[in-house]
Amino acid sequence: MTQSFSIIIEKLKNKMLVGLCKLAIYLPNCHSLKDKRSILESYKNSLRKKYNISIAEIDQKNLWKNSIIGIALIGNDRQLMDQVIDKIIKDAEKHPEIQLQNYQISIN
Repeated sequence: MTQSFSIIIEKLKNKMLVGLCKLAIYLPNCHSLKDKRSILESYKNSLRKKYNISIAEIDQKNLWKNSIIGIALIGNDRQLMDQVIDKIIKDAEKHPEIQLQNYQISIN
């Protein structure tokens, strides 16, 4: 059974891609951590529902106006994953309560 499982894993390596995106955002209208959590929860939930991704605040959790958001998605079509990440970035740029400062993308 172990041998067949390792064969399946080898086959998946050729087809499974993991996309990661890290967003550095600024929240100009936050005046407390409570404000920040409220805005981020709403933002994360909307992205989760819209794109079926995993998303979490991964750094700068105790700063009122800044946050680092980590996003992960899995798929087998690199072009589709690029499109989803591009849409996520465009959504962040258009969001009225956040300002996208920087982002990093990795698809492997």
